Amino acid sequence: MKKEMKELQRIKGIGDVLARRFVEAGLGTFESIVAAGSDGIGKIKGVPPRAIQNILEQAVALAGEGSDERAKRVEQLKGAVTTVKEQVEGIAKSVRERFSEELAGKGGKKIEKDILKLLSSLEKVEGKLETRMKRAGKGLAKAEKRLAGLAEAGLKGIGKGLKKSRKSLKRVIA
Repeated sequence: MKKEMKELQRIKGIGDVLARRFVEAGLGTFESIVAAGSDGIGKIKGVPPRAIQNILEQAVALAGEGSDERAKRVEQLKGAVTTVKEQVEGIAKSVRERFSEELAGKGGKKIEKDILKLLSSLEKVEGKLETRMKRAGKGLAKAEKRLAGLAEAGLKGIGKGLKKSRKSLKRVIA
């Protein structure tokens, strides 16, 4: 409720009290205010009749602004997912070139399994981008940071780094 009230206070003419009344009336978002129209806003106690049109115009502008920003952010996150996938593929290629003999053993199979798990986690994160933007952004940034120095690391270091980056992505999925 507090988050909705804080968001509504971006409209000039709506303070703490009116924001609470709007939320209690079921008008907690800019879209719901637009949908209610001037009749719905007029029913809320304390809204000056002269301010109704101004509040409605501001709500229309803010409702359109929010959806555009959201779409841009989702596209940015999709780009981040692609970047992380490319990093993982680059690490996989580097591991195959540098540790070709060790890959046949138990440790190599573990690394390959970790790479596949990480790619699978990235696919799941991509599916959650719409609903968990903030968490996805943080998780992807952490994963990208952890994968950055792995290309030059040893086999053991690569395994640990892959697990840590997958752990940061798990928080998005959970």
